[in-house]
Amino acid sequence: MHHKTWLRVAWILALLLLPQLGVSQGLTDAQYQALNTDITVTNQAEFATLVAAAHHAAIADAYNVVQSAFWVWRVQLPEKEIYEATAYDGSTWNWTTYIAQSVQERDGWAVMNRPGQINPSLPQVRGAYDKIFSGTGAAATQRAYLYAISKRQALRGEALFANTSLGNGQQATPATMTYIGSITRLDVYYALSGNRP
Repeated sequence: MHHKTWLRVAWILALLLLPQLGVSQGLTDAQYQALNTDITVTNQAEFATLVAAAHHAAIADAYNVVQSAFWVWRVQLPEKEIYEATAYDGSTWNWTTYIAQSVQERDGWAVMNRPGQINPSLPQVRGAYDKIFSGTGAAATQRAYLYAISKRQALRGEALFANTSLGNGQQATPATMTYIGSITRLDVYYALSGNRP
């Protein structure tokens, strides 16, 4: 009986520690190749010493810093954040503006937010901003706030893989993410060695 308890504890610890080990997040083969090229060709001068020393964690760390000059559309925007946050430009949600909308516009907004969050990276979601808060004045200010809170600065790795066909990553024209989150040391190891971790 004591042996079974020990095994359960070991499994629980393994499950809890697994995220801390830097398990690969599953880049596509094309993304691994792009990462390899970015490390060994595009930024060879920056990474040559780290590549030679097989310091994969330090390379991964370099890809996990915010690129202040590269903006992306967010893929998750919780409804609570819309009402409570202050956007990067200092703007906030205005309840008076919302209450002044037509019943149909308020109903549309409620339906759109029913799941508890929206995905501003989708053009139809941003299109809904334009339809629900159309016009000038207070509606335009509310719409501008929604656009502001719907984008963020990307991590360097996210920027590397971003789709820039509809937006070049400028603050006014954000790119769309194809990969979200951090690059791990195992991602770097596989990109450089070709050996899956």
